[in-house]
Amino acid sequence: MKIAVCIKQVPVSEKVRMDPVTHNLIRENTEMGMNPADLNALTEAVQLKKETGGSIDVFTMGTLAARSVLVTALAMGADEAYLVTDRLFAGGDSLGTAKVLAAALHETDQYDVVICGIISSDGATGQTGPMMAQLMNLTSVSDVKKIAKQDDQILEVDKSWKGKLVRLKVQTPLLLTVSLGSNAPILPTLRNQMKAKKKEIHEITNDLLGLEINSIGGKGAKSLVTDTILIKKSGKQSHMLTGSLDEIADQVLALIKEAR
Repeated sequence: MKIAVCIKQVPVSEKVRMDPVTHNLIRENTEMGMNPADLNALTEAVQLKKETGGSIDVFTMGTLAARSVLVTALAMGADEAYLVTDRLFAGGDSLGTAKVLAAALHETDQYDVVICGIISSDGATGQTGPMMAQLMNLTSVSDVKKIAKQDDQILEVDKSWKGKLVRLKVQTPLLLTVSLGSNAPILPTLRNQMKAKKKEIHEITNDLLGLEINSIGGKGAKSLVTDTILIKKSGKQSHMLTGSLDEIADQVLALIKEAR
């Protein structure tokens, strides 16, 4: 089974800065890492690879600095890594990103399953995966908690729906978006990290994809960020209540009395 996973490099520190003119994230000197939901997506992909004896190609769109998340993906169990990079892609919105990634996957191989994280921690639109499915004419399932092989062309997926867990049988090819926190992400060993650093990372530019420049990047963006606002922390804290139902009820009552 040929599996493609799309990942994103995002800030992992709260100390981020925004460009006051473009309202884009200033990525220079900002600590970056793999988007949390994409860690869950890649972990599901690695498990599916083991069940099917397949292979995983991982893709990310970004600058040369995004190579680091591809190295992490290789250390987690991906087989090949592709950096989709070109100045023409800069400043794009969710649709522009979906167009570029869909074209990159189409140019690279024919995939049975495309897996994405449900949402990114920076943009948080949750739109790129479903848009890719539409552009690639693929069946899509969102908010997936677990993926398992049924047979060569059928996958069994668990997804959230109206507060319940629903099990679906879906035929490949298809695109899945995996929920944040759906599993415990793989922690690559030091040995795998060292091996991953020696692997080739393939680069894909628009010279290969041949996308119309007015349909991608800032020129093709259908949405525009007009302002960004820094939200101050409230200082509030949460506490986990444990024990039996009666004990938790007593704790809740005590907290209500304390608040009064």
